[in-house]
Amino acid sequence: MSTNTKLPERKTKIGSWIEQKLGQDSKAFCIILILGLIIAWCLYKLNEIPPKPEIDLQEWWGPYPMDMQTDESIRPFSVEFSDMTVNDLRERLLHRRPFAPPIDKSGFKYGLNSDFMTTVLDFWQNKYNFEERERYINKYNHYITNIQGLDIHYVHVKPKADSDVEVIPLLLIHSWPTSFRYFYEMIPTLIAMKPEQNFVFEIIVPSLPGFGYSKATTRDIMGPIAISVVLRNLMHRIGHERYYVHGEDLGQSIGSVMATLFPEEVLGLHITPPIAIYNQWTPLYVFWDEFKALFTFRWDDRMSLVTRLTLYFEEFGYYLLQSTKSDTVGEIYSMYTESIALTDSPAGLAAYILEKFSTWTNYNYNRKAEDGGLLNKYHLTHLLDNIMIYWTTNSITTSMRPHFVYTVEMVGLDRIPTKVPTWGLKFKNVLVYTPEQALQSKFINYLRTNHVADGGHFPAMELPQLLANDIHDAVAAFREFRKHNDDLPEPPKSNKPTVYDFTVNDINGNEVSLKKYRGKVLIIVNVASQCGYTDTHYTQLNELYEKYQDKGLRILAFPCNQFGGQEPGTLKEILQFTQKKNVQFDIFEKVDVNGENTHPLWEFLKKSQAGTIGNFIKWNFSKFIIDRNGIPVERFGPNVDPIDLEPYLEKYF
Repeated sequence: MSTNTKLPERKTKIGSWIEQKLGQDSKAFCIILILGLIIAWCLYKLNEIPPKPEIDLQEWWGPYPMDMQTDESIRPFSVEFSDMTVNDLRERLLHRRPFAPPIDKSGFKYGLNSDFMTTVLDFWQNKYNFEERERYINKYNHYITNIQGLDIHYVHVKPKADSDVEVIPLLLIHSWPTSFRYFYEMIPTLIAMKPEQNFVFEIIVPSLPGFGYSKATTRDIMGPIAISVVLRNLMHRIGHERYYVHGEDLGQSIGSVMATLFPEEVLGLHITPPIAIYNQWTPLYVFWDEFKALFTFRWDDRMSLVTRLTLYFEEFGYYLLQSTKSDTVGEIYSMYTESIALTDSPAGLAAYILEKFSTWTNYNYNRKAEDGGLLNKYHLTHLLDNIMIYWTTNSITTSMRPHFVYTVEMVGLDRIPTKVPTWGLKFKNVLVYTPEQALQSKFINYLRTNHVADGGHFPAMELPQLLANDIHDAVAAFREFRKHNDDLPEPPKSNKPTVYDFTVNDINGNEVSLKKYRGKVLIIVNVASQCGYTDTHYTQLNELYEKYQDKGLRILAFPCNQFGGQEPGTLKEILQFTQKKNVQFDIFEKVDVNGENTHPLWEFLKKSQAGTIGNFIKWNFSKFIIDRNGIPVERFGPNVDPIDLEPYLEKYF
């Protein structure tokens, strides 16, 4: 009886306990579910790839109103340190105010040491050989061409290579506060072929817009995206639709953007330091690497996170200043360099730039050496070459402006993967660091990182041969990688006509496809045997051919009898005449260059390069220059002697 009466009570207690547990578990389940959903959402957002930004390849950055007849030719250029500029500079250096004495034994701890600065400025004023340095900077060919409304300056260095050696284009992108001059010490190694390789580099070094001799825009701030488009268009203007890229710091970011936006054009990307700061996985992998290092005391030849962050915050002030108040810094900078304006004072400009070369080369230098360690690593003359470019072009202010939009643009772009084969070179004393796993998230075909137990932020001047050799090795690896990977982006097929689309008959009646001249620079000219221009033109065309045939020049001469009946002979008679003239270049069948029976090749030439008064050919010996891509790029009338074409031809070799 008693048992039966207690049974319902036990059931009630058990039921209450079950209900209580179920209630607690349901709350826990809900919490776990919510946390799981949050984690899943975070992982989804981390893996979410933003769309590529829409870009206008012809966006106008020049002044308004737009010039509808912009000169897009490639014009030779020379750097000039004029007497007026040099005298003004020396006067400013002579009449500078005395500097406040430095703290005893402070080295560069509080910025550039004023005792060392006095030594630098005395050297600049009295021992820097302006004429000799001008000649040195002009040792390579310089050019200017208008891209999207801006005159863009670049250095173009072509190697001397045998015909069986492949010459491949390499775009070198500098950073801030460097210039095109920064790469000079490594160029000789780059244009020399390594014994185990069958290629050599053709070097293109532009001045970034707003840096040095490249014009700045006043339309808006140009960040990495806009600059990458300008450089891409520059490479096309020169005649390279596929090329390799090396970039450093800001230059590496621009190179990364080019690989992201134009993966079908960039054949390989070499970067130092290899970073993807704003990739979504970078913070996680950084902390994971540091967590492991705490237990092993191994940082893979890099400084610890604590040291890195401490130094980063010490050095980050310049970026905050330039990314918010760049014009104030450039025009009336007066916070850290003894009230010396960067734009108005060569002393202020030199102090600001040299301090970066010291601290960013080795963070310990600013604690110890009175000269900031600069003279251990660099020639003072070379450092002043770089500063002279900023001074003579008054470009320090405009060079700072890209920092204003750098973070905004790179936050999205660092998250967009690219398949372009990529190779990194890490130097020990560089402050920024991205783990391998994050680099592989950004650069899907990230082939390798080489670690150097020395060096800092400016390797092209500090360790130029090491850097140049690493670029050689990287490009060799890119070429080998592409042989075995079919899924890499291919360039879109161009519908743009070239001379290679045409077939002609030679002087003996044999059919010749102009594809045989692919990769050569051509002069195509209509000739006549009885013209007043004949002797001069045949003689000088021969001279050009003999001088430049090893560089890839070919001359294609087409007899024509449409101008005064001055080419009346048969093909045999024309051939005999050219043999008497000792013509070395190629002669083709007689053609019409005007009228209903115009040869299709000449119709194409006339449409591609219009004449001064109408497109028609005016007389014998009209000359067209064709670049290595088969595109007509220059046109000259019979009044221009062939020998006068030399400076124009030099641009395309």
